Amino acid sequence: MTRDAKRHLLQAPTLVAPGAEEPRDRDSTHQNGSDHERQAPRIGLLRDELAAVKEVLDVTLNNVEQGILMIDADHYVRLYNKKFVDLLEIPKKVLTNPLHFQQIIEYQWSVREFGGVSEDIASWIRSGGIFKSPPVYERRRPNGTVLEIRTTMLEDGGAVRTFSDVTDRCKKEEALKRAEVEYRSLFENAVVGIYRSTVDGRQLRANPALVQLNGYASEAEMLASVNDIGREWYVDPNRREQFLHEMRTRGRVTDFISEVYRHRTREKIWVSETAWSVRSEDGQPVVFEGTVLDASARMHSEAKIAFMAHHDMLTGLPNRAYLTQRIENTLRDIRVSGRFAVHYLDLDRFKEVNDTLGHAAGDTLLRLAGRRLKKCVRTTDTVARLGGDEFAVIQFAVLDDGEAEELAARMVRSLSTPYRIGPHYANVGASVGIAIAPGDGHDVQALIKNADIALYEAKAGGRRIYRRFHPSMEAGLQERRQIELDLRGALARGEFIVEFQPVISLASGETEGFEALIRWQRPQRGQVEPSVFIPIAEEIGIIEPIGEWVLREASRQVACLPGTPFVAVNLSPFQFRSRGIVKTIMSAIASAGLPPSRLVLEITENVLLRDDKSTRDALSHLRQLGARIALDDFGAGHSSLHYLRKFQFDKFKIDRSFISAFENDRAASAVVRAVINMGRDLGVMVVAEGVETQKQLDGLKALGCHAAQGFFLGEPRVIDDWIVATETASDDASAPLAAPSEGKEDRRRFGERRATSS
Repeated sequence: MTRDAKRHLLQAPTLVAPGAEEPRDRDSTHQNGSDHERQAPRIGLLRDELAAVKEVLDVTLNNVEQGILMIDADHYVRLYNKKFVDLLEIPKKVLTNPLHFQQIIEYQWSVREFGGVSEDIASWIRSGGIFKSPPVYERRRPNGTVLEIRTTMLEDGGAVRTFSDVTDRCKKEEALKRAEVEYRSLFENAVVGIYRSTVDGRQLRANPALVQLNGYASEAEMLASVNDIGREWYVDPNRREQFLHEMRTRGRVTDFISEVYRHRTREKIWVSETAWSVRSEDGQPVVFEGTVLDASARMHSEAKIAFMAHHDMLTGLPNRAYLTQRIENTLRDIRVSGRFAVHYLDLDRFKEVNDTLGHAAGDTLLRLAGRRLKKCVRTTDTVARLGGDEFAVIQFAVLDDGEAEELAARMVRSLSTPYRIGPHYANVGASVGIAIAPGDGHDVQALIKNADIALYEAKAGGRRIYRRFHPSMEAGLQERRQIELDLRGALARGEFIVEFQPVISLASGETEGFEALIRWQRPQRGQVEPSVFIPIAEEIGIIEPIGEWVLREASRQVACLPGTPFVAVNLSPFQFRSRGIVKTIMSAIASAGLPPSRLVLEITENVLLRDDKSTRDALSHLRQLGARIALDDFGAGHSSLHYLRKFQFDKFKIDRSFISAFENDRAASAVVRAVINMGRDLGVMVVAEGVETQKQLDGLKALGCHAAQGFFLGEPRVIDDWIVATETASDDASAPLAAPSEGKEDRRRFGERRATSS
């Protein structure tokens, strides 16, 4: 058979023997026809068998896991299976009939099939391909598949090649290699000692950390020197037996603390050992493996750890656990020690400092506060930090209540003095609650609870004060908790209203604008003073939405007034920390139709404490848009002058505390005079707050103060009242828009709390 004929494996065999002669006569032809007819069934059977064999061969070849390729000595492909096509992704257009092996190679070069192979493999592919290939090699295809390629040469000069997908196997092998490298790296580079030893105590392996811990230069030196761990390592020989007992009963030890020798120097150290048994198939321990840590510092630091367990690490003061234990001991011996007081304190507005200046500044403030407290008490008393901005003091040997109250007042004064933190000043106060044993509690929990209740009463009373516990305070605490609960839903229920207090020009007597003041109409309970609910709103984190509501509502209502009066709205530090504060403000006045020039934003020093770029940019942007910025409570803080160099203001508002003392206090009068003169020199308008008498008003006019507000000039009213007043004033030119108020003492105290806390 010729080589061309061999390429067609499934070609039917010839039925006429080579060299047979044609029949010479009819009889012979008839005879041959008869023979053919007799052989026809057998020939058909052979064809069926051949077809069946072909089908079995096709099924077999196309369902094996390997790709198969057979070529003859002339490099023509005699057969291939489906797996071969799939693994090498050979398109149908390449698989012609007849198919030369070089066609496949050329296609593979065209699609960069061999782009990742080594130069050796690429070289023999170019020089002859399959006939010069190694019997077995692996190749990674461009798609990441790894093929194992085996070639078997045939006797007739052809070859059979199989292709197996060994990607998974290679991944496992690579993973195993990586694991071995990682384990070796972990063993060699671990900072803890790692070892393997025999059960009878002979060292088998030791990593560099363990070698160094034991004072040797190399693993080989250590292994050669250590033959009996129990005898040579443990200071207490019985410790090895205890170790073996744990390993026999539990199969492992964890944090097994022992005093041992450094093998080479015989220096004593403490180590912590964690070890486990490696067992044979029958469950018997073969070797021990484990880790060793130097625990010397840990053991030597036990006293320090005990200190840390009972002290606050930030301030170094005793902590809550120590305080509780000390109170328990004192109560137990109260007949000997006598009466004692527990003072509970927390810093007012500490969160604002922490949020504006940062946690580092907050930590500094807490340390300074702790030092001040220690200076306030005797050496026999105890000062503790409970957490956050909360402190406690145990005052021993209290002879009468006056001694406890005197100490509380001293602590309030000390803690309320401004703090210098780097370039900043932090102005916080303190509130104190006092409980005296045994009258206010016979056990720790009762005493602490009652001191805490008294603290809440002090905070509710205006802060920077102290309160002695009284049983009636428990009802007050319950009321505060109810206020907090009601306050959370007050905005959604529409229980807030805004009233407006006029700001009067002292030159013309005309109303220039209004300050917006919030009111809470609490259902079934009446009005709640802002001084009560605003601090609570700040504490529970809802002051920002309330402040935004006031801004929008005040802008909307004042926009309805005739003329061009401004509206002054207070911004709390919590609102001003929002990155979207400028957008919120401009959105509020835009929706109200109020020009930016009619909006005055009143801020306090607490807003400026952070003194960062975002604060300066926001103030600058608001002024550029036309809004005016007023520094509220000017003079009441400790660094108002400091901020005049950093921020540009349109108004100063003199704090009401100076105005109330203006008539009789020379110092207050001097401050008022200085602020007015400073405003004149800087071109900044000055507004006096809290004007309540004609004498105050006359004095401010004489000093050249630009404007004033207060109950003497006009009490806060809802916007409808001012609309009516405006209409009346337009009808009667002699009628003042804001007449002095009389008999409004209760309302005055209520009205002077702003919409947001300053």
